[in-house]
Amino acid sequence: MSILETLKENRTPILLAEIGAYLHLVGRFSKEFLETHVRDSDLQFDYQKICSNSDFFENTRLYEMLTNKKLKDFISKLNTSAAVEELKKDIDNFCNFIQKHTWRDAPKGLCKILADAHGIVSGIDKSLAGRIVEAGKQRKNYIFRSTAFGYEKEIELLKDRGLKKQFFEELSQILNNIFTELETKEQISYESYQRFLSIITKYYSKTIGETRRSINEISLYDYAYSIASLVKSNLAKMLVDGWYEPRSKSKWTILSVNLDIPRLLSKGLKIGDILGYREETEQLFNEIKKFVEYDYPFGNEIYRDETGIYFSSPSFEEIKKFLEEIEKTFFNHLSFDVSLHIDTSRESRSMTVIASERMNALKKISFPHISGMMKHQRNAAINNNQENKFSFEKCPVCGVRMKSEKNDRCEVCDKRYKKRAESWNKDPKKTVWLDEVSDKNGCVAMIVGKFNLNKWLSGELLDTLISTTFEEWKSENGNIQLCSKLGIHKIEDLERKFQDMFKNSKLDQTGKELCESLVGIKIDDFSKLWNSLAERDATGYALNLVNEEEKARHLIKLLFRKHPSFARLRRIWSTTKEFIDQTILETIINSFIPSNPRTKRIQLVISPNPSIPKNATCDIIVGGVRFSPVCIDNTKGIFISTTNLEILSKFGRTVEEIAEALSGQNIKLKTEEEKNWKDYMIIEAKPADDEFQDYIPYIEIYDFPDQFMILVPAYEALDIAEKILMEYEKQFSKVRDRLPFHLGIIAFHRRTPLYIVMDAARRLLKRFEMSKTIEADVIKVEDIAGDSELGKCKKLVLQVDRREIPLNWVVSYSTKDPEVEDLWYPYLRICSAEKPDRALCFDYTGSGDYVVHIKEIKEKDRIKIEPSYLKLCYIEESSDRFNVDENLKFIDDIHHIKNLWEMVKRNLLSKKWTLSQLYSFWRELERVKEYDEETFEYFLESNLINILGLNPSSGEFEFLKKAIEDGLFELCLHWNLQVRKEKAEKGADSI
Repeated sequence: MSILETLKENRTPILLAEIGAYLHLVGRFSKEFLETHVRDSDLQFDYQKICSNSDFFENTRLYEMLTNKKLKDFISKLNTSAAVEELKKDIDNFCNFIQKHTWRDAPKGLCKILADAHGIVSGIDKSLAGRIVEAGKQRKNYIFRSTAFGYEKEIELLKDRGLKKQFFEELSQILNNIFTELETKEQISYESYQRFLSIITKYYSKTIGETRRSINEISLYDYAYSIASLVKSNLAKMLVDGWYEPRSKSKWTILSVNLDIPRLLSKGLKIGDILGYREETEQLFNEIKKFVEYDYPFGNEIYRDETGIYFSSPSFEEIKKFLEEIEKTFFNHLSFDVSLHIDTSRESRSMTVIASERMNALKKISFPHISGMMKHQRNAAINNNQENKFSFEKCPVCGVRMKSEKNDRCEVCDKRYKKRAESWNKDPKKTVWLDEVSDKNGCVAMIVGKFNLNKWLSGELLDTLISTTFEEWKSENGNIQLCSKLGIHKIEDLERKFQDMFKNSKLDQTGKELCESLVGIKIDDFSKLWNSLAERDATGYALNLVNEEEKARHLIKLLFRKHPSFARLRRIWSTTKEFIDQTILETIINSFIPSNPRTKRIQLVISPNPSIPKNATCDIIVGGVRFSPVCIDNTKGIFISTTNLEILSKFGRTVEEIAEALSGQNIKLKTEEEKNWKDYMIIEAKPADDEFQDYIPYIEIYDFPDQFMILVPAYEALDIAEKILMEYEKQFSKVRDRLPFHLGIIAFHRRTPLYIVMDAARRLLKRFEMSKTIEADVIKVEDIAGDSELGKCKKLVLQVDRREIPLNWVVSYSTKDPEVEDLWYPYLRICSAEKPDRALCFDYTGSGDYVVHIKEIKEKDRIKIEPSYLKLCYIEESSDRFNVDENLKFIDDIHHIKNLWEMVKRNLLSKKWTLSQLYSFWRELERVKEYDEETFEYFLESNLINILGLNPSSGEFEFLKKAIEDGLFELCLHWNLQVRKEKAEKGADSI
């Protein structure tokens, strides 16, 4: 059998083993588990022993499902020529997975695979912090989960008392369905498999897998998903290549399926093309996902972004043959407008290669790429054109198929384009019409957001986070006496002790005790400890070290820093994805308040009936205003408006007034088929039915863990951006120096071809991706009392080269427990050749690069930061998109631009300034830019005094001068006066 045929034939046992891997942690989904591990708890609970206590399952059938011995009949039915007898041992029911998933439980068969995966994920996650029993424990009434970057939130499982029983009932029901399917059909349906996964995802995400700080950031779902994925891939390998002892030997690869999604979307002529391609891309990824996870089960999705989709995958002996089989199967079953680049990574026991795979993907993917399945489609299209003796040309959207000369698109692209109206009809509150997104001036803004995650997914910046502190380890029971005996009083003493142990690896009694306190294992040779820990170094650097001093320094790093485990890397990108999905898209964007007529729609009856297809649009001109209603009843000529009714304000101030004024109006109309304008009449107009009212004026282009694109009204775009920035400053306060978040706001008129805007956004994203580390001087540090979210904070005032206005950052060092400070996350990289004399300071690379805790940052320190940039611009001409990646500002300037405009409004409304003065000052700025720096400053100060009448000693004078020198004042005026078209001097109503 081929590799894929072997996997298909063994689908049932592979999926059952995966299900068992998910269920082995089900005992942790309980208040008992969480509260057993709090400080000073006297509760006794062992999640591995729940199968001995039926009361734990709260009168649900879950106990019955977990102890069902019918599992053995199906999980041991292996159809393979490989030697796998070991896999059939010791599995009677799902309780075996719960009871025997660590090496101390003496597992056999499948449970050995589970124990290895559990050890990799759990052991690397916890590291030395897992050995610290008391120091990291949370207090009973202050148990929180953390994001991957130290922002703590409540645990839903603790808030909802009925959640456990609800979960167990749903879980037992789907497991019962699966057993029924196995007995009747001898296989698990895809629907049941998906249902099981959706239940696990829904509930496991509501609690954490470990309660101790600082390892309370991994959700139970992250743990279980990571372990289940590794079990699945390793079992698939053994079924093909044969059994091997997995302990410390298992390795995996990453299967990547890549395409350039932003570039693909940017080919769309209109929003329907873009949304259609987005939907097809999602469908394609879901088909690939089904292929990998169910049809030929060998892995699970571990990451997805604009470069493609990535899966855990076995390290098969015949990996080339495996890839050839996948490519052949994709060719026969998948159809798409661009070729897919399919490859596997080098093998590893860590998934940190995801970062390098993603970077490699950016180099490999191309568009369009005519090969494989695409060459077949291209040839078929050409042949079809030869059979039709008409005038055909290449479709401007897909660039693959042919279209007739009179049509805008080929048949496939046209069908995709028209789907947007069909989806809108099912959910009219969610607009797909660009004219409805546009503001009262007819302008739209593309907001582009981008996290730079590469240094986090590679594990590089995880080294700046503490897993446990030296003091926490030293204060643990028994360690104080041991350290005293060995003369270890500070971390440098421990490093020197390691140097001695590297020179003589045979351990005496105190050496053995020291190693046991660090890793929990009794060993007599220090090299064994080093090799096991060096293997966790994602860079591979540690294993190649030979110098004792370098090894000792690196060992300190491996022991006390967070490690790039499978689950932690997953938690990193899921944290940024949650921020994009929940904070930005669900909370900020959806907070738009409906108003009349802004979010209202009008129903129109047009005569004579244009007879266009249902869900198609036409263009009409009424009273000099052009918009495009959509047909909802082609038999009666009934249409619904698809534009911001503020554009029709000449007809009235409310939807009722506008509808009344439109009724009886003569109009010009043209359809997509008929390109000429013809005379028609609106014979009836009225407010549309309630189902069509109060839409939210934004369109999501896409969102991935590291980036998003959304279309919003240009008038509100900067306000939306400021809300996003404020949440970023709060939720990523502790790592904002290391986790850059860029924002681009690209405004344009609603009639601008959308492919121009998409191309501009793509260019901007590429520029954001290329941002480099810079240095900043700390010119001021002060303690401030943060809000209830941030707690204790330090305010840093940072001076960046070639910038007048300093950066003002607020960095939290609190947890949600008012008695516990955060000693694990808020560290800043300091520019120093020598170790700074600070207590909370460590070498994060093992090569003399230091970080200092925010509490100990001082004035005159110089630090390294990953800058977060802002681009605010307006696309007036097609060529403007080629300059969109120039003259970036700092994201902090959103606040300054807002403050500048408030100052301008205040002076205009108080009549201290007039718009003519403002424009005169603006023109003078343009004129004196040509002078040298000293002359420019002289004229600038003179104009501030003489034209705007500012006092040189005032705060406004100093702020405005710096803002002008940083290029913010002109940007503020252009955005508000020319894009938003504000008329502040006319009164508050126009602002």
